[in-house]
Amino acid sequence: MRYPHADLTEFTTALLRHVGADAAQAAAMTERLLDADLLGHRTHGLWFLSNYLERISGGHIRTSGEIEVVHREPGAAAWRAHRLPGAWVLGEATALLLDDVRERATSTITIADCSHIGCLQSYLPPFTERGLLVQLTATDPGVASVAAPGGTNPVITTNPIAMGIPTRGAPLLIDQCTSVGSNALFDDYAARGERLPGEWLLDAAGVPTDDPAVLTGEPKGTIQSLGQAEFGYKGFGFGLMSEALSLALTGYGRRSRPHRFGQGVFLQVIDPAKFAGSTEFLDEVDHLVSTVRADPGRDGRPPRLPGERALASRADQLRNGVELHPDALVRLAPWARRAGVPLPRG
Repeated sequence: MRYPHADLTEFTTALLRHVGADAAQAAAMTERLLDADLLGHRTHGLWFLSNYLERISGGHIRTSGEIEVVHREPGAAAWRAHRLPGAWVLGEATALLLDDVRERATSTITIADCSHIGCLQSYLPPFTERGLLVQLTATDPGVASVAAPGGTNPVITTNPIAMGIPTRGAPLLIDQCTSVGSNALFDDYAARGERLPGEWLLDAAGVPTDDPAVLTGEPKGTIQSLGQAEFGYKGFGFGLMSEALSLALTGYGRRSRPHRFGQGVFLQVIDPAKFAGSTEFLDEVDHLVSTVRADPGRDGRPPRLPGERALASRADQLRNGVELHPDALVRLAPWARRAGVPLPRG
C-alpha cells in the first residue's frame, strides 16, 4: 500500500500534538519520521512513531523546557537537551552550524541527553546541498547490546555513524551501524516471531544464532559487530570511535549509568572551500564516483554508491505515494482511536 505524503504528514502531526508536542516539535519529528520511510529506513519511520508517542506520554521525551548551553565559542558548542525531542533539537543544531560555518572552516556541536534522533541519513542533505561535508554519530549510553570481540557481556550498543559527502551530482549519504544491524531491526524480527536471515547475534554463551529472542532472554545475548566472528574487531573499533565522539565529548556517557532513551550526539560540518578549495574537493570526489560507475559490475550493473538507492526511493515515493512498514498502522491504530484521528487510506 502507498499513502499520500501529505496525508501521512497530517496524521503524524495530529498524533504528536495529541500527546503534547508543540507545533515546532511535531513538525520536526514528523518530517524526520517520514523521511526515514522515504529513504527506506522503515524501522525508523512511522513504525517507530508509536515508540515516540509512548515515550512522550511516559515522560521519557519532554515537550517543555529549554536546551542548556554548556559551552559556546566560535566553531564549537556543547548542549544538554534534557530529553527534548531529538528531531527538533537536531534541527536547531543544524541551523546553528550552517550559520557558524559561513565564517570558518569547520564547526562542531555535541549534544548530551538528547532524545532519540532517528534516521541519521535524514539529517545530511541540508549540508551536502550547500557543498559541505558533514559527519554525525549518536548513541544511547543507557543501552548495551554489543559485546567486545571474544566477549559475552554487552558493553556498547549499535552506534550508527553517518557522513554526507557533496558531489556535483547526487551526494554520497553514508549511514550505517557499527554492528550487523540496529536494535530496532532485531526488535522488529522479534515482534514478528521470525528468525533472522543469518546468524547475526550471539547467545549468552557467545555462540552465533539467528534467534532475535536471545536479546531479551536471561542472561541476554548480544549483537555481533560488523565483521562478525572473524573480523568483528574492526566494527567494534568503529563503535568505540562513536562512543568517544558521541558520549565522551558530550560528557554524558556510561560511567553515570543513565537510564535509556537519552542519546549523546556529535555533529560536525566542514567547508571544503576553506581547505584545498571546493573545486579541488569536488574534482577528487567526482573522479572517485566516476571510477565506481565505470565498473561494469558482476551482474552487468555498476556498483551502487551510498545513498543512491535511498535517494531514488525518496523520489519515487514522493511521486507515487509512501510505502509503510507492514505493521506501522497496526501499531498506531490504538493511538489514532484515542486521538480521534482517522487512519490514512492507501
